Amino acid sequence: MLMSLGVLLIFIIIALFQIPQLAKEKFTREIVIFSFLMVFAAVVTIAKVNQVSIPNPLELIAFTMKPLIQLFS
Repeated sequence: MLMSLGVLLIFIIIALFQIPQLAKEKFTREIVIFSFLMVFAAVVTIAKVNQVSIPNPLELIAFTMKPLIQLFS
């Protein structure tokens, strides 16, 4: 729990440095994308810190592409 709070604190500190700079230059799309990616990275990092098994994304790609490969071969 304490490590999760530490990770969250680090991500908040990074956001506090980056978002005002983006807001000053009026990069609203970049702020939205940055926020989405930061939340995604924070969730994955907190899950990893708490030793949650995270599936390999390549397995999902292989599962998705397998019917297409069979169709064209």
